[in-house]
Amino acid sequence: MSVKNKTASGRILHNSFWYGLETILETVVFLSSSIAVARYLGPHKLGYYSYIGFFVNTVTRTGGSGLASATRKYMAEFLVQNKIGIARGIYHLAYRYQLLASTLIAGVGIGGILLFGESGFKLMSCILIGSIIPSLMSMVPAQANQAFEDVYSNTISAFGYLVTYAIFIVCTVRFHWDLVGVASAFLAARVVELVMRTIPLHAKLRKMPLEPVGAEITSRIRNYCIQSVGIQLLMSVVWDRSEMIFLRAFSTLEQMAFYSVSYTFATNLLLVPRTFGSATGITLMVESSRDPSRVDSIVKNACRYLLFVAIPVHLGAAAITREAIGVTYGPKYMLAVPVLIVAAILSLPRAFQEFSEVLMRAADRQKQLLIWLSITAIVNVCLDYLLIPRFGAVGAAWGNGLSQAFGIMAVWQVARRLYVFSFPIQSAIRFSLAGLLMSVVAFFISRSLGGWTGLILAIIAATPTYLFFVRTFRAFDPSDRVRLAPIGNRLPAPIRRFYTATIAFITPV
Repeated sequence: MSVKNKTASGRILHNSFWYGLETILETVVFLSSSIAVARYLGPHKLGYYSYIGFFVNTVTRTGGSGLASATRKYMAEFLVQNKIGIARGIYHLAYRYQLLASTLIAGVGIGGILLFGESGFKLMSCILIGSIIPSLMSMVPAQANQAFEDVYSNTISAFGYLVTYAIFIVCTVRFHWDLVGVASAFLAARVVELVMRTIPLHAKLRKMPLEPVGAEITSRIRNYCIQSVGIQLLMSVVWDRSEMIFLRAFSTLEQMAFYSVSYTFATNLLLVPRTFGSATGITLMVESSRDPSRVDSIVKNACRYLLFVAIPVHLGAAAITREAIGVTYGPKYMLAVPVLIVAAILSLPRAFQEFSEVLMRAADRQKQLLIWLSITAIVNVCLDYLLIPRFGAVGAAWGNGLSQAFGIMAVWQVARRLYVFSFPIQSAIRFSLAGLLMSVVAFFISRSLGGWTGLILAIIAATPTYLFFVRTFRAFDPSDRVRLAPIGNRLPAPIRRFYTATIAFITPV
């Protein structure tokens, strides 16, 4: 392996390590808190909270997509060219406009709630909308850190966010703060994240020269932002819980709660794949400008590692869904079981969403991305309109999952016209066979024993079963042993020995 390869691989593994730490805590906090909140509020209140939360998330992602993603792209571009002063100027430009936009958006939203919101939910809704300001403001420094390929700083601030959120949720359930407490948890956590993320970055930037951003660069940033906002609006329809609008119109609050629970559960399944995918995306953004010939090897290897993780997680979750819902959310949410099965399986393609979109943005081909997302959004809306009135939350899961799979495959093919890369089909088949056999074992164990016993034993049995079939079908290449081995150096000694033995077992010599 060349020095350059080692450098890129090292950066990906380093960023994956910090993303991984964040993911572990994120999974524990959000999954446990979502279960506690769902049991505490009940399906009716949870349905309305999820409805308002959908709009807040949509506005936050849309409002932060333009300037925030432009910060990463153009800072990375000029940092690679060693034009540090311009990179800092781009950050200051984005930060100022982000502050103006976030204040305006939050003000309009709160005004709308006070005028037209339901009386019993106005305070909760205003608190949630107020969280838009710190949420949007934390996105610009987060993307600036990624431009420096510094995931560590984002991870530390995310820890502060998650700890604050967990404390507020515990207090909400303990002292019965109801919906206001849940909304306040989100607001307080975002404020803590903003402070912890902004102060260290600004201290770092003050040591750098500052140069004015020229009109040509400003024009590029403006066009990029306009296209990014349009893309994010469409992505909110395609990737987010836009089905909540149709469920609100054609179904009940309980069905909205069932879909929200399933969506949250399925999204948590993607946390580990997104950890590695995001870390790879950071390096892809840089390498696509520095050395486009390396895109194929980075994407192909990253896809194989994502297949190894994502397939057993999604198929295994679908196999044990009935017992998982029963022992966590309780009998009130058993109608969410078929919804979660569909959502878990159909969300699998989303593990590979990051690569093609990063490459499209790196090539300044957002217009093409916008076109295909528009087509995907139309497909999604049509499926929702046809399926939700008849099948409720199950129809929403089908509409969302099928449209996402279509969109990801379409954008992937468009990105392949810009860069030379391919998907490892043979590896996908081998990992899929191993995952299917593993899920069969997990299904029969969980159904036969039932309850916590069946759930825990199914998970315990699934892991060695999957690893055995991965080895049997030779899903990994011999070179993977060299690439995966350095991760063990970051682990404690007992875990390191187990990890090293596992890698030796599943990778051929």
